[in-house]
Order: sequence, then structure tokens, then C-alpha cells
Amino acid sequence: MGEVDEEYLREIEMARRELRSFITNNKCAPLMLQLAWNDAATGGPNASIKSITKHEAFKDLEKAVQYCETVKTKLKLKKVSYADLYQLAGVVAIEVTQGPTIDFVPGRKDSNESPRVQRQFLNGEEDARSLRNKFSRMGLSEDKDIVVLCGGHTLTRTMCPKAPMRETPEGETHKDRYKFEERKWTEDPLKFDNSYFKELLKKGASFSRLPIDNALVEDQIFHHYVERYAKDKDIFFKEYAISHKKLSELGFDPKKLNQYKGLYQKLNQHRGLVGIGIISVVLTAILGYLHKKKKNQLKN
Repeated sequence: MGEVDEEYLREIEMARRELRSFITNNKCAPLMLQLAWNDAATGGPNASIKSITKHEAFKDLEKAVQYCETVKTKLKLKKVSYADLYQLAGVVAIEVTQGPTIDFVPGRKDSNESPRVQRQFLNGEEDARSLRNKFSRMGLSEDKDIVVLCGGHTLTRTMCPKAPMRETPEGETHKDRYKFEERKWTEDPLKFDNSYFKELLKKGASFSRLPIDNALVEDQIFHHYVERYAKDKDIFFKEYAISHKKLSELGFDPKKLNQYKGLYQKLNQHRGLVGIGIISVVLTAILGYLHKKKKNQLKN
């Protein structure tokens, strides 16, 4: 990764625009969000997830990695790190599915070390205790962070067991353990909203419950936040954006973060001034045309 400078930031904006179009056209927002989450949760957002997508538990993320590679190659991005690209893809995935705007600051570095993990960040089998342990190990110890990030399930599908779980014989893969069927957590897995929490509170939920769903409802503190977000989408959006940003910046050097953020804001201000200038020119042209048209009508 090159130094974060104005050229780097311009590449980030190119990538953002391309990702918006790519994710929308390919309807892959859930997959891109899953990639961003898992990369951040497996040793920090450093693109190390790329080295383990051949692993059975992460096989479905291989396509997301390839999608990002397609964007990087098409735009000839020489400076942007894969770590930044993966997290930017997650941010854009939320935005293009009508979710909140999430503050994104670049500056992540790629790692060549393979993370020592056997399962994806959230695999559906977590109870309240394991949820707290997982998030705490990453540095996200607030129950609010846990529940609000689980709200991202509104964008995803899950593989639910059709048959009772049993012990895994030696040599059998994770996929062989159960008979699975694909289920949606919400009615529209391509729309980011608070419907996941609403579904959790229904007596007869429209999806097969997994241990993680039961944990959010049965744990008293978790349940409080489930009700909070089911009741108010605006609060959910606001707090999700904050927690997502925390997750995407795990391990960031705060001093560098502020430095990069300053550069990014400077670029955005410049872009805003350019945009205002363009709008002014267009409005002037339109008003001139209307004035001329009215003048001709009066003559006639």
C-alpha cells in the first residue's frame, strides 16, 4: 500500500463509485458485507481473509474477494490496499441497500499472515456467552455493539439445519454435518432496515431460529436493544453506523487515523466546491434559456 495522500484518496473515490455500480448491478451487497465483517474480525481489517477463502468455512467469501479484484483491476488501482477495498465494499454495501451512511477513513495495511480461525465471524451457533466472548476479544465489549451489528443479518441469508444436529465423524466436513436449506432472515435480503429485529420479536418468526437469534431474544440485556431497534429505525441506523465504523477500524493507529481523516475531509471539501461550481453553471444556462424563451414569446 502506498502512503495515504491525495492520489490515494482519489483512487478511493474511484473505487467507491465503481463499487456502488458493481454491487447494485450484481446484487452482491450481502456477500460484500460478509467479507468486510470477516476480514475485520479475523485479526483486524488487514485483508488476511484473502489467504483463507479456500478453507471450507470461508469458501463462500472467495467470490467476494474475486469481485474486489475485478474492481481493482478494472480501475488500475495502484495505491489502494486490499484491506481498505474490502472495508469500503462493506460500507458501500450498506449504503446502496438504503442503509445509513458510514464514515470511512482509509489507511489500512495489508497483511501476509493467515489468520488462525476455523469458522466465520458469526456462524449462527453462538449463544449469549460466546457472542460476548467473541466481541470482547476484538475489543468490542459493549452489548450494544453486539446487538446492533447483528442487525446486519437483515442483508443476509443463512443455511438452517433441516435435521437435528449430530456429532461430526472424523473426516466429515462442516457441510456434511447437517442437511441444510437456505433461509432468509428477513423478507428482503437486499434492503437494509430494522426488519430483523421486528422478526425476532414476533411469536411466529418467518425464519428458522438459530442459537444466535434465541440468544438475542432470551438474554435480558440483548433483548432490551432488540426492542429498541425494532421500535426505532433511525436509532438503529445511527448506532449501527457507529459500531460498524468501530469494527472496520480495529487496530488502527489513532494518530494516523486523524491524519488521514483530515486529508479525506480536505478532498471532500474540494469536491463539494467543484460540485457547487458545476451546479451554478448549469443553473445559469437553464435560467438564460428560460429568459430567452419568455422574451421570444412576448415578441410573438
